[in-house]
Amino acid sequence: MSINRNQKQGRSDMKSYVITIILFVACFANVEAQQKHSVIMTGLDVVPDVHTPASGGGEAWVESDTLYVRLKFENLQAPYYTSNIHYGEEGENGNPIYKLTPSLSEDHLSGTFDPENNKFALSDAMKEAFENGNLYITIASEQHQRGELRGQIDGF
Repeated sequence: MSINRNQKQGRSDMKSYVITIILFVACFANVEAQQKHSVIMTGLDVVPDVHTPASGGGEAWVESDTLYVRLKFENLQAPYYTSNIHYGEEGENGNPIYKLTPSLSEDHLSGTFDPENNKFALSDAMKEAFENGNLYITIASEQHQRGELRGQIDGF
């Protein structure tokens, strides 16, 4: 049984097509896995709301089973107190799950959170909460120890 030139070319074209599809799917899966979710932080999203000149924002994303957070905030009414990622739907208070680590300004009224210092291993349940938009971030000041800023991590 011999294979003619047209059959060889057809198999070569099919291999190229399959390889292209595999690479496309692999690249798309990698982009999807690292999709960044925005976080917009205001005092009006704190429950109950806080009237403050402070604001903040940034992004969160998952790579493999690790959550990364990159944020900045400014103009707290009093020095920084603490910050956490909580489990909870928009408009409801939930329990803190992870403690964030900021780099603070000299006056402690502003700061940033870089992903190298703010990465957290996720359980399957926390990964699902992230995907469904059921995680939020709070930044608390000495004046508003339950939170001066809050931002829901957008889900898919």
